[in-house]
Amino acid sequence: MGSSPLANREQLIRGMCESMTHRGPDDSGTFVSDEVALGQARLSIIDLPGGHQPLSNEDATVWVTFNGEIYNYKELRSELSKTHRLTTLGDTEVLVHLYEDFGINMVKRLNGMFAFGLWDARLHSLFLVRDRLGIKPLYYAMYDGRVAFASELKALLRLPFVPRDLDAEALAEYLTLGYITDPHTPFAHIRKLSCGSILEIHEGQATERRYWEVPVPESDSKASLDDLCEEIRALLEDATRLQLRADVPVGVFASGGIDSTAIMWAASRQGVSLEAFLCEFDDLKKDTPYARVAAAATGMRLTESQLSQADAGRLLPHLVWHLDEPHADPSLIPCYMIAREAAAHVKVILNGTGGDELFGGYARYAVRGAVPAKWSARSGRVISRFANSHSMARKLAAGLDFRHRYVRRMSMVLPETEARTALGLPAQGGKVERMTDALFAQAASSDPAGAMMHVDLNVYLPGDLLMLLDKMTMAVSLESRVPLLDHRLVEFAARLPGALKMQGGELKFLLRRALRKHVPDAILDRPKQGFGPPVASWMRAELGADAIQLLTHSDSRVGELMGRDRIGAWIRAGRTDISRTDAIRLWALLVLELWLRTFVDGEDLRDADVGSLAGAGGARWT
Repeated sequence: MGSSPLANREQLIRGMCESMTHRGPDDSGTFVSDEVALGQARLSIIDLPGGHQPLSNEDATVWVTFNGEIYNYKELRSELSKTHRLTTLGDTEVLVHLYEDFGINMVKRLNGMFAFGLWDARLHSLFLVRDRLGIKPLYYAMYDGRVAFASELKALLRLPFVPRDLDAEALAEYLTLGYITDPHTPFAHIRKLSCGSILEIHEGQATERRYWEVPVPESDSKASLDDLCEEIRALLEDATRLQLRADVPVGVFASGGIDSTAIMWAASRQGVSLEAFLCEFDDLKKDTPYARVAAAATGMRLTESQLSQADAGRLLPHLVWHLDEPHADPSLIPCYMIAREAAAHVKVILNGTGGDELFGGYARYAVRGAVPAKWSARSGRVISRFANSHSMARKLAAGLDFRHRYVRRMSMVLPETEARTALGLPAQGGKVERMTDALFAQAASSDPAGAMMHVDLNVYLPGDLLMLLDKMTMAVSLESRVPLLDHRLVEFAARLPGALKMQGGELKFLLRRALRKHVPDAILDRPKQGFGPPVASWMRAELGADAIQLLTHSDSRVGELMGRDRIGAWIRAGRTDISRTDAIRLWALLVLELWLRTFVDGEDLRDADVGSLAGAGGARWT
């Protein structure tokens, strides 16, 4: 959107689409007018022959380019057909006609995952809209009188008018959390539209507003446990029913955990037998027996695959290109590998993302359960009197405050003050502290588990898990759907007190109860298992040596950014029995090094591996 010759705009929009061919290899299209240029790289899921985009209304005054799915499109089409002439069989068309009837607030009627741009030629207004939970990404840039938006950051970097100035505040957040949350990106002039938001751009002025927010946990629930469990099952079944809608094969990720098995059960209730997919490290295989139980119980065929340590170094440079942003969650490796295997068989995949944050699946939620709130608060005040004179007292005071403990756990790479100092920023007043303080203030301090889930639903889920899931599945042209994040189920479960969802300190107590007699006991009674790879063992071996070689080289971009002495000190702090914390820090710095070389220096590392980049030799942890 902005002033430039039509031919130039057509060329630019096609270049942006070409950079995202992996997201949409089936079809592409453009619409160019005097005021706007829209493009689409399409992954055909519904109405394969007729879903071409960009798409307009009857008189071509409203245009839309759309990524995602509107799951309730059939119900909306039935309603719209009474007053509109529908020319396709898909879900995209409902957007333009709903907009004609209800304006942009029509987004509240959508059940789906979506990021779209809608152009109203009559109002000369562009609307950018992102789904409630942030399942689909939407990047945008406003600079020098122009506006551009895309599903991936790399598409915006195709535009000559978008600067590549780094955002030190965003990089400090990355060095704290291991990812960058909305609305920031590593580039100062590129932003991510926040979850549940609408950005309206009219005559060069932008106005952003939230149309949906994660509900805050309530202090109590009057419903019986049986009624709550019945509602959870009903919502999950209906969400899965809607998300099974597709004109292409659908599969499911199967980890043998509660969440993925719940999806498999809900799908089987629709009379559907899906192909299930499991990917494990060749030396672990902790999920395999449980995934087989889940598949047998739901009548699904399980496809198993393996990955090894060598896959990490071989794939990482390629995956950093797909990530767009520095992202230090090492589960990107197994996520990509299982997506690649699934993409050889199906085009849509269901998965259980969101269950832990929604129903209390992390041990950190239960830590405080043994400490009565009243005792903890009083003790904290007593200890705090001595906090200025004794370091142990300060540690004890902080330890009794679940908010401090939670923020420390969130700091996956470095404490925020240290990350900010390393980048030349003031130590205090960072985004992570401000963001978590604001979210904790929304939730009741008497419900620490509920408060932590509330923060995770707003920060960790969209910033880490959903962003990684989208990028790794779209890298192989696979559409990922998340039934547990149907907004109706989220609105119901997020309002429940944390203590109710984790009664007696049992993780996922309420969800387990809802699924009892429907899902095998072996899975419901299984201890929580993460999806994370063995990063510490990676860093003790060849990959760690290669990472050190890259980071300590005189040409290291991370060393240039933060100081080679500082990087050297962090590396020298390592030892043979490297902890997971040390390993994650080294991994995060390696990802940042590859990202800087790819997106700032413009190197094409997609066909490289970490070993070849590091060269022969390299120091090891000593």
